[in-house]
Amino acid sequence: MNNFCTVCDFNFCDRVWALNHSLSKYSKDYTLNVLCLDKKAKKAFDANKQKNKNIQTYCIEDLKRQDPVLEKSSRNPPSYEALNVSGGDNDRATWLQFLWSLSSYFSWYCLENLECDDIMFIDADIFFFDDWTKLYENLEDVSIGIIEHRCPYGPANGKYNVGIVYFKNDIDGYKCLTWWKNCLLFQDNEFYKTHGMCGDQKYLELFEKLFEGVVVLDKYIGHLAPWNYAYHNYEDKKIVWEGKKQDLMYCHFSNFKPNYGDNVYIMAPRHGISRPSHPYVERIYDEYFTVLRGLID
Repeated sequence: MNNFCTVCDFNFCDRVWALNHSLSKYSKDYTLNVLCLDKKAKKAFDANKQKNKNIQTYCIEDLKRQDPVLEKSSRNPPSYEALNVSGGDNDRATWLQFLWSLSSYFSWYCLENLECDDIMFIDADIFFFDDWTKLYENLEDVSIGIIEHRCPYGPANGKYNVGIVYFKNDIDGYKCLTWWKNCLLFQDNEFYKTHGMCGDQKYLELFEKLFEGVVVLDKYIGHLAPWNYAYHNYEDKKIVWEGKKQDLMYCHFSNFKPNYGDNVYIMAPRHGISRPSHPYVERIYDEYFTVLRGLID
């Protein structure tokens, strides 16, 4: 049994259903644990339980009641990147800061409470195009798995992306995940000034320095996102990264804006991209939109 977790509000329920759809194409032996950020999301998942039997839901308010530290962290001052993304709206930035802390917290919660051998956090707007079970062939002898942004280095965003992060429930995996979680809960940690400016993300750069059993998964799997597709080449239905041909395992559809009523989408407006500029990328975006539209009909 494989264990995944993600976080979403009502507006991202369609993304979670799409993620679950892509996971179920290759195996049924998994649980997708979903932390719902509002009551509408929980209600929507409950109403669609028969179609999405692998999804198990949890409510953020329940977790906050159970853990006063988590509740207090919801009022932590926002980071530089949270203020930047929110356009300077302090309330919105504070919410984003808390939201970004939940990837580590909910992953830790799953390891702590669900008696699972491992946990893989997956952003809700990721969709798999290849057999994800092959990914686990490269995780047997490691405790922690991370992936790169695959774009020029930015000092705020760092080298690694939180889209997928893996932790085994062993000494090294649990120790690393607990450390990461605490860095987000407690902003007085010694690394906040150098690695806390982008919420949870830049802390990943310290995993290899502070913990054993870390693997960078990019050498095994191909993945795309709006910030990196221009840095890949495309040959024979494969993507080419640093001269190596790879099958596309997943795409991170960050900032994807579907308009179901008009049957159109905007690829990633925050990144200044309205439509994919390469036929390969256009094909996978069209496929993702088709799946999303079919799931809400």
